[in-house]
Amino acid sequence: MPGGLLSAIDDVMKYIATNEIRWVDLQFFDIKGQMHRVSVSNRKLEEATFGNGVHAADLAEVFGNSDQGDLVLLPDPDTLARLPWEPATVRLICDVMVAVKKERFLKDPRYVAERMETNFGAAGIKSSLVGSEVECVMFDTVTADKATRGRGTGIAMDSREAKWGPSPLSNEKTGAFVATPYDSMYSARTQISESLEDSFGVLVDSHRHGRAPTGQQTFELSPRSLKSAGDAVNTLKFITRNLATAVNASATFMPYPVEGEKGNSLNISLSLWKTSEQNLFYDGKETYGQISQTGRYFIGGLLEHAAALSLFTAPTPNSYRRLAAEGFKVGWSVSDKDALVSVPSYKKNIKEAKRITYRGADPAANPYLAHALVAAAGLDGVKKKTDPGNPVEEANAKKRTEKELPGSLFDAASALQSDTAFLKGVLPTELLADYLDLKLKQHKDAMKGVSGYELQKYFNV
Repeated sequence: MPGGLLSAIDDVMKYIATNEIRWVDLQFFDIKGQMHRVSVSNRKLEEATFGNGVHAADLAEVFGNSDQGDLVLLPDPDTLARLPWEPATVRLICDVMVAVKKERFLKDPRYVAERMETNFGAAGIKSSLVGSEVECVMFDTVTADKATRGRGTGIAMDSREAKWGPSPLSNEKTGAFVATPYDSMYSARTQISESLEDSFGVLVDSHRHGRAPTGQQTFELSPRSLKSAGDAVNTLKFITRNLATAVNASATFMPYPVEGEKGNSLNISLSLWKTSEQNLFYDGKETYGQISQTGRYFIGGLLEHAAALSLFTAPTPNSYRRLAAEGFKVGWSVSDKDALVSVPSYKKNIKEAKRITYRGADPAANPYLAHALVAAAGLDGVKKKTDPGNPVEEANAKKRTEKELPGSLFDAASALQSDTAFLKGVLPTELLADYLDLKLKQHKDAMKGVSGYELQKYFNV
């Protein structure tokens, strides 16, 4: 093992031995991005575990039968964190490995992020930095009448900030940057942010009330490496749900939970570095956004593959309600907030600040897949020198509407099936096949459901 890895493993073993840790929470993720876990005794964790893995559960229950062989969990020592609400427990995020061959399991989404990092290296890119702006909604209570779902929608959501509620704290028009007491979840959001930083080592650049009036929360996570950025988003979800549950609240990362309000987004920002001093997206001589030609090609790749990307960045039927409400222009811009791709330019002549932001993702996405495939689409544009066209401010109305995002999960799946070349070498065909089957099933299931809107609109047809 490399010296750095050995040192990290040694640090883990020492921490467990000296901090009265009894349980090690092994966390891993399926292709949807859902977290799974098994807690093992500290006696089960040895230095050899970090090379051989640990068989703590039948992983076929999550991934199905593997053609590669029996699967084990391989803990990542860099993800050690003590759970603040369970002081005798630490967590370790795990890769999924084939036991006998000691090779990576091809359907492990974390492996996709690793493969993309390898592709960057092969393209002469020393490092990538990925920042994530993540939104969720925190409700005071959510009640589901599951027994009589056929009689109606069966869900009642309440928030002290909701316009339909009796509280005077409701935000009628917008929730953007409101202050307390109207920002009624400030304390909860602060606790989440401090837990992220203090217990899990995930830096939070800022947090605020979201634009949606009803309990929307926004977290801006500091840029990290591609795989680590996926860890950070999943850790935010893990903390938010647990701390909300502890105070009898309910948090949702559903893309479009409140009709008529802004949905939850996952804005993905990237910068690519050829050396520690050279940001490939920065050109101080460029007058428009100080974005380099390489950056323009990267944007060209994002726009070229936007429809196919949607299957991974907008992965649920509900995601397309958010996209319909947002009305993105499939173009790029420095200033137009409706552009699918933005180039933030509030800091001039600072190469560290230059990045490209993809705004078509939502937090229902598996972040390992979303981050990696947004990067793959952009890198494909760089390799092919794909012209992104003029910024939306300079494009005429006809140009703006040449391309559209898919209108449904089925449309996104159809777009992907005719645009898979940019995924080569990043997304294993075995994972892609399972993912497509899952998405088509989700589309069919959604088509069978009856929404409250449909009942009100079409009951008397």
